[in-house]
Amino acid sequence: MRLAWTSASPFFRVAVYVLLLSAIPAASAQTAAPVSGADVYQKRCATCHDQPGSRAPSRDSLQKIPAVRILRTLDFGLMMGIAYPMKRDEREAVANYLGTPGGEPQPPASSFCSSGIRPMQGSAKESWAGWSPSPSNTRYQTAPQAGLTLRQVRHLQLKWALGFPGDVTAFAAPAILNGTLFVGSAGGVVQAVDAKTGCLHWVFQANGPVRAAILPVRNGSTYSLVFGDLIGWVYSLDAKTGETALEAASGGP
Repeated sequence: MRLAWTSASPFFRVAVYVLLLSAIPAASAQTAAPVSGADVYQKRCATCHDQPGSRAPSRDSLQKIPAVRILRTLDFGLMMGIAYPMKRDEREAVANYLGTPGGEPQPPASSFCSSGIRPMQGSAKESWAGWSPSPSNTRYQTAPQAGLTLRQVRHLQLKWALGFPGDVTAFAAPAILNGTLFVGSAGGVVQAVDAKTGCLHWVFQANGPVRAAILPVRNGSTYSLVFGDLIGWVYSLDAKTGETALEAASGGP
């Protein structure tokens, strides 16, 4: 006598139900356990970031950065190679463990220029293009160009100061074009700053940290700002508006 186990057999259905029911508690217990950001940090990050004298930012420095920026760095930034073996929930856990809550800090409305202060209205003699004021890449200005003597330097006073919200380091070289200063940041934010007042004309968010000096390129009566970020993107912005070439051509994002 043979016992045939078919999908129509009641014994088969009972066996399948038992197996499915027995698997549910195990699966629920497995998904319910949250990933520990502290454990991920100790396993993946502490070797560099807790090492005295390391070039990597310390844990104290990372704890001052927004969690969304840390996650973006793990996903698309300098830490892509290190974060590649990590699962998504591990990246989110360690970013939330280290970083501050909330989104990227934005400049307050009071930081932006009034309608009477327009970009690139200053004198062309104040220009500093890229790494140097001239194609020779000397990285300094002579006394006649700067309008200063050695004796006058000691009497200079602070006129305004610019901060990079959410950053713990600054490494980009600014460019100056007709009274407007253009500079990138470790958070990938490029700002157009009025050289006389320090107010902001516009702000642009790149995909990665901007360390390169911004190069103004003249195109007829207009200027484009050309620069790259540290994850391989290259940008061309309208110097007056901060729009990319594609945005300007289409009339907006």
